[in-house]
Amino acid sequence: MPSVEVEVQVGGAGGWRPKQQQKHRHHHHPLEIRQVWADNVDREFKLIRAAIERFPYVSMDTEFPGVIHHPPPAVHHSTLTAPQRYALLKSNVDALHLIQVGLALAPSPGSPPALAFQINLRGFDPRVHRHAPDSVRLLAASGLDLAAHRARGVPARAFAALLASSGLICNPAVAWVTFSSAYDFAYLVKLLMGRKLPRALPDFLRYVRVYFGAAVYDVKHMARVACASHGEVALLGGLERVAAALRVRRAAGQGHQAASDSVLTWDTFREMARIYFPKEGSLEPCAGVLYGLELPN
Repeated sequence: MPSVEVEVQVGGAGGWRPKQQQKHRHHHHPLEIRQVWADNVDREFKLIRAAIERFPYVSMDTEFPGVIHHPPPAVHHSTLTAPQRYALLKSNVDALHLIQVGLALAPSPGSPPALAFQINLRGFDPRVHRHAPDSVRLLAASGLDLAAHRARGVPARAFAALLASSGLICNPAVAWVTFSSAYDFAYLVKLLMGRKLPRALPDFLRYVRVYFGAAVYDVKHMARVACASHGEVALLGGLERVAAALRVRRAAGQGHQAASDSVLTWDTFREMARIYFPKEGSLEPCAGVLYGLELPN
């Protein structure tokens, strides 16, 4: 039996309008993750440009070399205000290099991803660039070949130019889904701007809105809303834990790789939307809110 799935369309003011539709929730074919390197990046972005009209729902994840700036030892991260968190994020993102970007594209909010791309970037060299050693060891243990990134990776400026002309950004028809996405969007905004991040949080959020539009959904923020309204404590935690609580399995690749995590983020989003946000308009309050950087309206 097909399960009842919630299809949501991009509505006015950046909201999604759910409508009930019969959909199969699970992947029928194994999803291929398309590896993008310097030698095929132009061809893969041609494919993205051709696909975005049919697949305007984009899930995104990034990999980067951890964080090197932390709050003072006596200060717990949870006690920081949104502007203080942004200042910390800015100090890290301005100092560090993006390593990998994952994109998963779907035709509708109730469908599994149809395409997944893993863009492998060139800029980071652990021998000369600052990084958190534990984070870089974890990425290497998860299958990232940092020597291959240095030799064959896409230059950041070339990626930024292709992203700017891809139809993915500055396109009101495209909706974005992420998980705990403040750092993900910060690295992409820095790349697209070609300079360090804006000094103030409201300016950064304006850039996110300009580049990525109003239909931006952070699954970690959605989980907190679902926890507050339904008492679902199991939904608090990282992506793997939230996915497990919703019985969502990883459909392709392995954890701590950007494309695999973007696919898992998408499948977690659609299951959470189906269960906890089934009513028309119920997702709209979540639009445009990045977890940890919430500003009061």
